[in-house]
Amino acid sequence: MTRDPRSKEAVVLQLLEEGDTTLCLDARYEGVQVPRQHAQNPSLQLILNLNFPHPIHVSEDGISANLSFGGRRHACYVPMGALWAAFNPQNMQGMMWPESMPPEVQANLTAEQEQSAPKAKTAPLNARQKPQPVVSEQPSQKPPEDKPSPRKRGHLRVVK
Repeated sequence: MTRDPRSKEAVVLQLLEEGDTTLCLDARYEGVQVPRQHAQNPSLQLILNLNFPHPIHVSEDGISANLSFGGRRHACYVPMGALWAAFNPQNMQGMMWPESMPPEVQANLTAEQEQSAPKAKTAPLNARQKPQPVVSEQPSQKPPEDKPSPRKRGHLRVVK
């Protein structure tokens, strides 16, 4: 049986083969095992790498690994249902699964997209608009002034 290349398991395994992998998950999801201080975070990010000293197990059900939080090891388990994104932090390539995304995260993402979208002016199609002159600012072609620039002091000093 061939794995779906867009399945969470296949994406995570592919990203882990490339190096560092950031998992975005809803830590409130049933079955998630993370340190107590992170258990209510709907957008917890965990960084994994196959070169970590403890093994990482990825299956179609979930991901398990011993991870370090503030220098302390913790056995973590992430069911695939809690995972809503995975990406390579160096090149930001990865996959997002909106159907697994918590509503708060979806709302924040939608708000960010709306803010970054360019605002287009709308006018009726039959309205005539006057052509507006285009003013472009070009740097002036004035010759540089003949004032000598003040001498900059070096940042290195001789210490004997």
